Amino acid sequence: MRNKEVVQRQMQITFGEIQYLIRLLYSTTDIHTKNLTLNQLWNKISLLHFLVSLSDQDVPSQTQPVTPTLPQPTQHAAPMAEGSVATQSLPGITREQLAAYTGRNGKPAYVAVNGIVYDVTNNKAWSAASHFGLPAGKDLTNEFSSCHAGQQWILQTLKPVGRLVG
Repeated sequence: MRNKEVVQRQMQITFGEIQYLIRLLYSTTDIHTKNLTLNQLWNKISLLHFLVSLSDQDVPSQTQPVTPTLPQPTQHAAPMAEGSVATQSLPGITREQLAAYTGRNGKPAYVAVNGIVYDVTNNKAWSAASHFGLPAGKDLTNEFSSCHAGQQWILQTLKPVGRLVG
């Protein structure tokens, strides 16, 4: 199978998954399940956007088919771990200071995950300084791990601006 055919097949699969998630949104009443489903829907739409851009390119045929994957951000080699050399050079930000960065009144929108404070001001997923009802200016470690398990690459797309202290 040619690469373009692989991309088109993956697009069909992704469309089917999106349709399933939309049906699930209509049928569930649990807010937690709805939020998780919306997150999955967002990820599938991002994948579909990538596949569409890939299908628009002239992809040469190879002997071995290549399954497309989402592009991995290259801002950092890996998510920064609390206590790493890279994070130690970041300024310390207390929870009280973090609470001021809500994206309102001209302030940027910051969130903390795993001890690192990230700027989400211009991130599409954080329009209006909110992400699926979660406001900026907070430590969202638990929420991130419950909704984005295995998706540490998301943190690599964000600009680290500090480390959570105290």
